[in-house]
Amino acid sequence: MRRWTERAFLLMGVVGLGVWAWSLVRTQVYEDWENWAFDRQVRGEHATINQYLAQKAVGVRQHVGSWLKTPAPPEPPTARSIIPPPEPRPSLEPRKPSLEKNGLVGRLQVPRLHMNGMVREGTGEDTLGLSLGHIPSTALPGQSGNVAVAGHRDTLFRGLRGIRRDDVILFETLGGKYVYRVEGTQIVKPEDLSVLKPGQEPELTLITCYPFYYVGSAPDRFIVKARQVSQDLAEKSTLQAQLDPPHPDPSVERPPAAAQSVETAPPIRHSGLNRAALTARPKRVESNAAIRKLPFSVSTNHSRELAPGISIGLTRTDAAGHRVDGWMWVMADRKTIWLREQSARQPVVFYGARDGRRRELVITAVTKNSMAGYLMIPSVSTAKTDR
Repeated sequence: MRRWTERAFLLMGVVGLGVWAWSLVRTQVYEDWENWAFDRQVRGEHATINQYLAQKAVGVRQHVGSWLKTPAPPEPPTARSIIPPPEPRPSLEPRKPSLEKNGLVGRLQVPRLHMNGMVREGTGEDTLGLSLGHIPSTALPGQSGNVAVAGHRDTLFRGLRGIRRDDVILFETLGGKYVYRVEGTQIVKPEDLSVLKPGQEPELTLITCYPFYYVGSAPDRFIVKARQVSQDLAEKSTLQAQLDPPHPDPSVERPPAAAQSVETAPPIRHSGLNRAALTARPKRVESNAAIRKLPFSVSTNHSRELAPGISIGLTRTDAAGHRVDGWMWVMADRKTIWLREQSARQPVVFYGARDGRRRELVITAVTKNSMAGYLMIPSVSTAKTDR
């Protein structure tokens, strides 16, 4: 009888560990697939299971080859060569996320907390078990009103216990990219629905159970209130061509003629921020100011301050292709510069809204979990604006 009891408890423990491990693996695989597919959809490309598995197989072979310090086997045709060409976008109207039950709404990120989760429509357990849920009765990102998102305290919203005032929340949909700034938190009862009421300005409300470490069904709700501070509609090829002129090589010295003041076109009115420069150049810009070169390095899923008021975050690296995904936050201009498939040695140029001076970010090295580069900014003593 004792032996049978021991075996029964051992079997129960093994089954429990298996269920726990399966839940972790399922969540991780689902999140990785959803993020990969969403990035492709944002670029207007198809996303299939076969393409995802082919890309992951290449990554595994490269990882094993580097670990064994042996030459990596020749790669099959890359994902770029087997992906169908992007579908043309017929108009400049932003695409709206699906409102069907469990339909994709977008991706929510809190860079400082390294928190990342896909958002789907609905708050049923089938939705919240693997993703965050958009409360159907509330507004969608880009609409006026209150965008409410719910999540479990022990999965994707676990990091909310460390959120602070002024933290930046990024909400990216297939129709645009939206930036919110946290104004505060509060604890309410589950029946208190006043937190869902819309205010006078676009806002975001995050909801999860509280206390975070409560055993069983938590009695309260933890609320995060954030206000929208900027908006970036999806870029189209015509607008991109206007806003992204060719970038000169920063290593080549400019001729003396470049030191003259340049007359530029009037600002292009746009409601958002693109990855390179959505603030238009000022009327007159001097280009002979002293420049400071600030080197940096940052690891995946981390962020750091490059200069006062300018921060950078890294979300993904492609060492083989020398490309990265990430973002830059320019506090003085209250704008986010998105780095999507950004190539090394291809400068990211932007201009200060206050002083009109040119800034330039250059990525010099990309590894499997970090990147390095430098930021070129004008010296404080010479940063003056013509009025």
